[in-house]
Amino acid sequence: MAKESLEFKKKEIHTKLAKAGPGGMTKGGLGIKGTGSPGAKALELLEEGREVANLGTPKKTRYVLIEFYRPLELACERIEGNANTAPSSRPGSLELLSKKELEKGCEGEIRKKVDEALDRLVKERKLLKFRRGRLHYYVHPDRLKGALGAEAPSPTEATEQPFFPAALGKPEVLSAYRRVKERLGYSNVEIFELQQELGAPMEQVKTFLLEENRKGNAVLSLGDWSLSSEETRSGAIELLGRPHLLVRFIDRA
Repeated sequence: MAKESLEFKKKEIHTKLAKAGPGGMTKGGLGIKGTGSPGAKALELLEEGREVANLGTPKKTRYVLIEFYRPLELACERIEGNANTAPSSRPGSLELLSKKELEKGCEGEIRKKVDEALDRLVKERKLLKFRRGRLHYYVHPDRLKGALGAEAPSPTEATEQPFFPAALGKPEVLSAYRRVKERLGYSNVEIFELQQELGAPMEQVKTFLLEENRKGNAVLSLGDWSLSSEETRSGAIELLGRPHLLVRFIDRA
């Protein structure tokens, strides 16, 4: 009788999930409560037999038939949809999206596949990937074309290209400075390190720092040229005929 009961429960669960399709059902929706019931045991056997799978989490379940268990494909669909429908603050403007923004709506097993999905979408040219400092951002090709028109680069040209604004803003520079300062543990940071954190062109960073120095908001220091690497020296700002490698922002709070 117990065996017959389990077989009946397995067929019942299978039938319900077949009707539910890709949307699946929760454990509660399947009428399963607790861990020792015939329904729970039947579901366990179906999982072990790879007939059903949980797309959700142990607490927030979403059971589907195995043919609908496609976490990577579902992650790709969700991410691409988010990239193509993300609201814009200004009509026609280009707004790059972070991984956090693109993975909205991805839960459970689907969320685990987000990184792999992003890589696939970039390789398939369904997303364009930009780098800014140590961070990566993405944009849907159609959104890029809409914002830039004929000037939009091809997916091949745009992938992994650095992105930066026409002019640096003081809040973002100070934010980058604080991150570098906290990471290194001292206030005089290499201009090269600050530029790497910002991901902006070196000349743009130097121009900004010279202006802030003129205003009395930033102090430029010499550093040790003889012990500095070529990378560090690339950040040197000539002041009074001498190369200054370090910068410190004055806290006026």
